[in-house]
Amino acid sequence: MSSIVKHRYRISKRKFLLVLYGILIFIHFILRDIIYPINIIYYAFPVLFLLIGNLVLCVLFFKEKKILYSLIGCFLCISLYWFTGYYKIQSPPEPLDNNKSILFWNIARKGERSMDIIIKKTKQQKPSFIGLVEAEELTDKDVMRFKNTFPSYSIQKLKGGMVLAVKGEIDDIQYHFKDESFKFNYITVTLANQKTSILIADVNAVPFTNRKSALHTIYEFTIQNNPSFIVGDFNTPYESVHFGDFKDNLNSFHKMSKGFTATWPYGIPLFEIDQIWSAKAIRPVFLKKEYYSISDHALLIGVYE
Repeated sequence: MSSIVKHRYRISKRKFLLVLYGILIFIHFILRDIIYPINIIYYAFPVLFLLIGNLVLCVLFFKEKKILYSLIGCFLCISLYWFTGYYKIQSPPEPLDNNKSILFWNIARKGERSMDIIIKKTKQQKPSFIGLVEAEELTDKDVMRFKNTFPSYSIQKLKGGMVLAVKGEIDDIQYHFKDESFKFNYITVTLANQKTSILIADVNAVPFTNRKSALHTIYEFTIQNNPSFIVGDFNTPYESVHFGDFKDNLNSFHKMSKGFTATWPYGIPLFEIDQIWSAKAIRPVFLKKEYYSISDHALLIGVYE
């Protein structure tokens, strides 16, 4: 009798896992992150986890062919969705005289060690501007080292643990924040003798917070002030419904990525949370990602016209 009970228990457990997987699929592709706190589940189970879960279920239901074939079909559909939406095959652009570039990186508070990489990339790329977040450990000595290496750049530590360096002048800085939600700097600069503006954002990483308010505030500020570039660690995946207005009214470098678009964590294609956006008048050309062991975030280099 006990063996029958154990067998039924195993069947019930497998069915429970199958139902749970169906709920996760429904949340990810239908509900997404519209409803709080269901969005916590959405953020916790990216597409890669859904594919791994599918493979586990295929093993558990290997002898039940109807369910197995359904799972295989589901796996193929999700894989197609993942690769077509979040894997890009791009060739580096032909160098043009009017091409310019951006360097953005969440340096994960690594201070001097990250400055070595930033100086190296600046020598190679000569970006129009560099935006850094989680840069609290960069010291005044690090900043002066950069300035002495690149005298044509202006560099300044900003509130909220951010740093900006521009190939020109920094004219004005406005800092905005909401505790445990978001922080961003809006900076007016002079690039190539032209006034422009940059917004650098860092949205709270705590998974139990509702990102809707933070992203809506950043978007509304963007529409009112019209910065040329919006860069940041949004701690929200690109496919979030809360980026809908961004996608409608701004240009994203997402489609110009090479390889997997995900930027976090180190080398694993889970979330595209570090992003570069621009005003409609600016055309993204190419987005390159590089990984360094000192940070779990990818370093982004965006080329634009």
